[in-house]
Amino acid sequence: MAEIVDITTGDQTVTATGAVTGVLDTATFTGDYTVKVRIFGLEDGKSAVIALQDTASGTPFNDAIDVAVFHVKGKVTAEADIVLNKKSYEIPGTRYGVTNSKLRFNVRSLTSDSNLKIRGWLER
Repeated sequence: MAEIVDITTGDQTVTATGAVTGVLDTATFTGDYTVKVRIFGLEDGKSAVIALQDTASGTPFNDAIDVAVFHVKGKVTAEADIVLNKKSYEIPGTRYGVTNSKLRFNVRSLTSDSNLKIRGWLER
């Protein structure tokens, strides 16, 4: 059975650009992993650009690197999962096992008046 660890702090509703609430400390992680993102809803005609960011800084994310970026366009009425797998090299350059390493999601763009519902987690 896979270990599931949240990146976001549970389900989040996002109405503006910026970091999604929640950070996962990956300093002790090794091996393969899968990152999953669940989009619960996005209104018809609305869109978002979401980045998975990695840091290894003592001042978290002042050295943020986008290790995966994806675009979502509504209407998303049911749950839609996005899977990013280290083994397939869709997430290059993450710094797992490095002091101060962490992951977060950051909404890069979001159509005005949107309510993006999102949850991100890691399975290993």
